[in-house]
Amino acid sequence: MISRLRRRLDAARGDEGITIIELMVAAFLSTLMMVAICAMFIVVAKQTVISQGTRLSTADASNIVNVVSTTIRASINNAVQNSDTPDPAVVSATSSALVVISYTDAGPSFETPLQIRYQIVGGRMTEDRWQPSIVQGYAVFPAVTTTPSSTRTLGNVVVNTALEPLFRYYNSAGTELIPGATGLSLAQRQATVSVKFDVKVLAHNSHEVVEVQNTVGMPNMTLSQSGS
Repeated sequence: MISRLRRRLDAARGDEGITIIELMVAAFLSTLMMVAICAMFIVVAKQTVISQGTRLSTADASNIVNVVSTTIRASINNAVQNSDTPDPAVVSATSSALVVISYTDAGPSFETPLQIRYQIVGGRMTEDRWQPSIVQGYAVFPAVTTTPSSTRTLGNVVVNTALEPLFRYYNSAGTELIPGATGLSLAQRQATVSVKFDVKVLAHNSHEVVEVQNTVGMPNMTLSQSGS
């Protein structure tokens, strides 16, 4: 009798199927899983975008620093006809722009130096170049107010503020040379042996600003000063 009753109860229990409460619990758990998966996907996508933006900005900043540093490192004083005192390698220098005479492209095809300017134009770092005229074996450069022989843009948007100088200048003692209202004086330009270049770059389609700094020595200036 008891066995027969138990079999009837088991059969009745099997006919019940899934209750509404069980369905609600299952739906709730499924929703939690979907929310967790979506959240994880959003985080991964966001990190991917940030990583790509950082990579692009870093590449641009590195390219700018490499080009400018190479030019500064190859700077050289320019001999002047009928004068024992050469023109300093640093033609003009402010916190946001620098003009130097440099053998940046030294080689068989570049037997004379170039006059090169770096400054921000339209939010982008630009490089202007002037070729010299050769007068009785001496390189004579045009004024920087004249049209450059060539101009190119280096990288993407530079976001340094007015309080964040691109260029800082130092003498052989490591003392910083502070530009005046019109830039470094002649004596300061003659004394400059290193330049600290600090650039902040925001690449195209990136929200990540990357800052790269480099202190560039000017070995030709050090040799000139020690030999004078």
